[in-house]
Amino acid sequence: MNQYYYEQPQFQFSRPRITWAVQRIIVITAAVFALQLLLDPLQYLLVPKMLPGVTSYLEYPGGILEFWFGFQPGLLLWGLVWKPFTYMFLHGGLSHLFFNMLWLYFFGPTVERALGTMQFFRFYILCGAGGVLLTLVPFVLTGQNVSVIGASGATMGALIAFAMLEPDRQFHLLFLPWPITARGLVVLVVAMDVLRSLGESHVSVHTHFGGLAVGFLYMKGMPAVNRWLRQRQLKQPPKQAAKKGKEDIERVGEAVDNIFNFKGPKDR
Repeated sequence: MNQYYYEQPQFQFSRPRITWAVQRIIVITAAVFALQLLLDPLQYLLVPKMLPGVTSYLEYPGGILEFWFGFQPGLLLWGLVWKPFTYMFLHGGLSHLFFNMLWLYFFGPTVERALGTMQFFRFYILCGAGGVLLTLVPFVLTGQNVSVIGASGATMGALIAFAMLEPDRQFHLLFLPWPITARGLVVLVVAMDVLRSLGESHVSVHTHFGGLAVGFLYMKGMPAVNRWLRQRQLKQPPKQAAKKGKEDIERVGEAVDNIFNFKGPKDR
């Protein structure tokens, strides 16, 4: 069974210019999709040597690239351990690509500005890779070896991070007559995924929930990790480290912690 997931955010939301990491991720993902289109006809010309339980590349609508770089729980357990890091750059169609990148375009820049470019790259990949691992649960319980491609797990992480940074930011969905907050959008997405999980759907709700969970834990856990690393650095033998150096470390640490301070202006 092949499983794809699509999110179709339709809203009006004015934001500043796109940031560096978000722009590069969109360009890379679009380039990979173009490569998918170019290689798709070749799957009919090749006779691959398949892994156990797989009879043909034609079992995968995405063909060669989806087989080797899409995510399937069974193939991960056979040792194809790179798949959680590559599946998010593949997509099952132009609309799939467009709407996933639209989510990233709207929510990613705010998160990148808060975390910084390099940390946002790590955050995006971690949310995507960690999120899709939740599909191992139904595989272990039922043996259902679905194929998952697309960036929704990573973009769900960007959504929850945005909602934690600016929970009361309002914008308009085209299908709602009233504005909705970022916090409300998260609730709406979760509710829609719960409804999808009750019936048959090509949306990988496990990946959605996994991306939301990883994004939430990352934003909540990073202050503790930063404080632990800072304390380790301060406790090292002070060979040439002057007191001013320690004070600088503390000031930088406080600035980093403030990134993860999600209190509103009235609470500060």
